[in-house]
Amino acid sequence: MKRRCAGMMMVGLLIAATGAAHAAEALCPLPSTGDGQTQAVMTAVQALQKSLTAEQRSSFERPFVRESATGWSNLPVGTVPRAGLRIGDLDAKQNYAARRVAAAALSPCGLTMLDEIRIGDHLLKAVDEQKVGWDGANYFIGILGTPSKTKPWMLQISGHNVAYNLTFNGKREGVTPMFFGSDPIYFTASDIPYEPLAAQRVALSNLAQALVNHSQAKLAGTFTGLLKGVAETPGTDSGFPHTFPTDNAERGIPYSALPPEVQSLVRTAIESYASLPGAALAQPLVAAYESPASLAETYVGYSGQTDLSAAGSYVRIDGPRVWMELVAQSSPFGRAKLRYHALWRDKQSDYGGVIGGMAVAGK
Repeated sequence: MKRRCAGMMMVGLLIAATGAAHAAEALCPLPSTGDGQTQAVMTAVQALQKSLTAEQRSSFERPFVRESATGWSNLPVGTVPRAGLRIGDLDAKQNYAARRVAAAALSPCGLTMLDEIRIGDHLLKAVDEQKVGWDGANYFIGILGTPSKTKPWMLQISGHNVAYNLTFNGKREGVTPMFFGSDPIYFTASDIPYEPLAAQRVALSNLAQALVNHSQAKLAGTFTGLLKGVAETPGTDSGFPHTFPTDNAERGIPYSALPPEVQSLVRTAIESYASLPGAALAQPLVAAYESPASLAETYVGYSGQTDLSAAGSYVRIDGPRVWMELVAQSSPFGRAKLRYHALWRDKQSDYGGVIGGMAVAGK
C-alpha cells in the first residue's frame, strides 16, 4: 500500500530514514507550520536571512525580473544549473531555517511531496553514471525581490522534478507555474514505500477512467511530454506567456456535458494539485477555478491508458484560468519503469500576474 499525503507528517524523519544524512542534513522533523500567509512566510524568510553569510545572501536574494522568475527547470542541476542557496551546502542552523520557510509556504502535502521527491533523487545518485546531478542535496531555495506585505516578491524552491514558484502580493494569487514529478513513480528506501504523486495519480486516473464512456474526452495524438513545460534548452520558461486553446477543438469534453459524479471527479483532480501550496494561497484559486462560470468553460481530456500505467498516458484540465496536466513517460531506468511529470499553470496568474513582456510591473 503506497502512502498518500494526509495530515501533519513528520517529513524530516522520512528523509533521515533513508540513511541519506547529507542529502537532508538538517531537515528537521518539522511539519508544515503555516498556510501560505504572507506574514508567516516573511517571518521565516527573515530568520533564514539572519543566519546567512553575506555571500550566501547574495545567492539567496535576487531581483524580481523576468529573467530570474522564469529561470526554473525540472531537469537535474548538472543539466540545468540553478540559482539560489543549495540546501546541501547549509549548516544545521541554516537548514532548519530554510525548512521553516518551506513549512510556512507549503501545505503538509506540499512539504511531504518535496521531501519524498528528494528521497527519490538521493536514491538516483547511486546510478548517476553520467553525472547529471541527481542528489537529494541538489535542491535550491531563493527569493526574488524584497519580502514585503504590499509589494510583489517571490519564493522559489527548485531541483530535479520539483519547482515551486510562489508569488506574494501579485496582481493575482500566484502559485504557478508549478512542476512536480517522480522518477520512478514508486520506490522504496529503508523498507519504506514511497509514491510522491499518489494523490494526483489516484485523482487523475479516476477521472480518466470515468471519461472512457465519453468519446469526446479522448484526445488525439500521442503525448510524449507536457505541452506547457519549460524548454530543456536553455532550461527556462522561455515560452512565457504561453498561448492556450481558445475554442473547443482538441480540448476534450466540456465539464458541463459530464454527469454530476464525473464533474465531482474533475473538482477532486483540481484540488489534488491545489493541495500543495499553503491554503491562503490555494483557496482563492480553487474558488476561481470551481466557480459555476469557470466550470462552464472548462474542458477535460485524456489519452493512453486511463490508469496511467503506460508511457503516453496523459490527462488534462483546461479552463478559463486553470491548466493542469500529467503525463506518464518511460524512465531512463528501463521500459519496465515509468516516471510522472505534472504541471500546473494559471493562464492569468503565472508569477502572480506580475511579469509580462518585459520586467516587473512598476519597476
